Amino acid sequence: MLLQSVLVGIVLAAQPDEAGPQPNGVVVLDGVETAVHWDDGDTFFAPKTKLKARLVGYNTLESYGAVHRFGPGEKRLYEIAGEATAVAMSRAWTCTIHSTEGGYGRQSVDCPDLRQTLLEAGLAHVFSVKGPADERDLRAQSVGIAAAAGMWSDGPPSSLITSVHSLDEKPGAVSTYNRVLDLKTGEASKRPHTNIHKACEWVCADGSCLLYVPYKQRYGENKAACLK
Repeated sequence: MLLQSVLVGIVLAAQPDEAGPQPNGVVVLDGVETAVHWDDGDTFFAPKTKLKARLVGYNTLESYGAVHRFGPGEKRLYEIAGEATAVAMSRAWTCTIHSTEGGYGRQSVDCPDLRQTLLEAGLAHVFSVKGPADERDLRAQSVGIAAAAGMWSDGPPSSLITSVHSLDEKPGAVSTYNRVLDLKTGEASKRPHTNIHKACEWVCADGSCLLYVPYKQRYGENKAACLK
């Protein structure tokens, strides 16, 4: 019945003349059933209110291409990113809006049941940029690691590189940084550097790699060759 009500909500909310991506899921956002479009397992857009949400406490893998390299390998990790999105779309998760900004013009949103579900299934990893992650989230991630689930099927890497930046992204910058996640604490710390990376270059740190693709080359006609 729950899935049926979710699908009904999607049909009612999706108007053909509505700007932006069409809803593919529903969340109960601050007590209000809201049709949303899941971009991946940790971000969604609510067309009616124009809310761009970044879910807090975890990351799912990038969904724009096979850009992660560790454990199961690029192809399987790309599939896992899609599986996380499918779980996010599968039911109406209860979420709350936080007052904090979520980066890139997004609002921080907390969906605790979805977070725990994805972490325990190995379809996401903990993520904090302001100190260690919540102990409950670390325990949920440990369940997935112990079960060799999802991205942990070959065991966890020493650490996980979660973002890559090139020095030439910001003209005049004297340094930039990559983020590398400590899986034991859940903190993704900045690692400053002065490297200029080329599109489709693999950047590695402590047992994992991430393919550098500038944002403007991830989608559409300008998509980088390595994503085609």
